[in-house]
Amino acid sequence: MGDVNQSKTCPQCAETIKAAARVCPFCQSRQGRFALWQEQLGPVLSVLLLLVLLGLVSYWALPDVPASGRNFARHRDDLRVLRASLEREKKKPEFWLTGCVTNAGHFPWRMRELELRFLDVQGNMLDVCHPALSDSFVVPPSGENAFRVRLGELAFTNGGVVHQARVQRATDGNLPAKLD
Repeated sequence: MGDVNQSKTCPQCAETIKAAARVCPFCQSRQGRFALWQEQLGPVLSVLLLLVLLGLVSYWALPDVPASGRNFARHRDDLRVLRASLEREKKKPEFWLTGCVTNAGHFPWRMRELELRFLDVQGNMLDVCHPALSDSFVVPPSGENAFRVRLGELAFTNGGVVHQARVQRATDGNLPAKLD
């Protein structure tokens, strides 16, 4: 019975109401423990939701340029190795791969490593090597650059061996060259 005489002030309309009231008779607002929290957290949750939405839109709309540069895997098909040929030094049993890398994409790429596949006449892979480029170079968009890389000693036991070359690893050409 002591609850009947107790009263409180409605946080919405500032009218005096009974302490046990669940709904204000003047403004019809809900009364309860978390009524003020809901009122104060509503705008905060709205701002957080807006920030998450803005982050998702910017992640989708902006290009993939992290601090370490663009991701080469998405742009591998932009780079092609043309006119690749194997050369052998006359005095040493060393082979060299020479050719030209073209860039059909929109971003410059710094060449780091090539992949050279050796195939038999039927197209079956016999061997793969990944020569790293001692002097990395940047291929600009819609540009090309020649290269020569040492392969070392190779042993060919099959006749009619064919080779295919492609760029295995490249980094963002807009970033400065890192010393490896």
